[in-house]
Amino acid sequence: MVEQSPPPIPLPPAGYFWRTLACLADIIPLLFLGVMIAGLTAGPDELAAKAKVTQFEQRFVAQYTKAITHPSEREQKVLMDMILKPDEKDLDAVSTWYTHQGEVCFFVMMFALMLQEALWSGQTIGKKIFNLRTVDFYTQEPPRIMSCILRSAWKSSFIALANPFTAILGIINFHVPLFRKDRRAWHDMFTRTYVVDNKNIKK
Repeated sequence: MVEQSPPPIPLPPAGYFWRTLACLADIIPLLFLGVMIAGLTAGPDELAAKAKVTQFEQRFVAQYTKAITHPSEREQKVLMDMILKPDEKDLDAVSTWYTHQGEVCFFVMMFALMLQEALWSGQTIGKKIFNLRTVDFYTQEPPRIMSCILRSAWKSSFIALANPFTAILGIINFHVPLFRKDRRAWHDMFTRTYVVDNKNIKK
């Protein structure tokens, strides 16, 4: 009979605090990069929407300042109307511009995170900074390419897409590891992976 080697002993999961810092180190630069690329790739409709959004923001700041520095019932009513009863053209511009920006940020973030985890055996720039690594939950090996793609797509959709539903799911997903001993979020469970401290992996 061929002897079967026992399954590897599971490594302890990385702490929630360090995972959070690594995540922020990954997503903040990628969001800035995505916003920059969104501006460069915007078409005429998106650029017109961006200009209208900028104008609305300037009007809102000016009205807010006026309502604070010269408080009156009239100025406060104008401010509340801007918040509660915005012009439909302003709403369309906000929707057009932030949808474009969110989609670009999504693809930039998904591709960058997937490429890093696939090429660096489960690490990203943030995980390298804080010495963490993503591994397969059952084999303790680096994640497979499909796991890298799915992990990156899930995280990117939660963070980048201008959609209230995915934003709410993302907030819940962010806190799920706090209530699990294995510190796994939904995207970890879905892709059969988890994050460990790289110092615990034998070279």
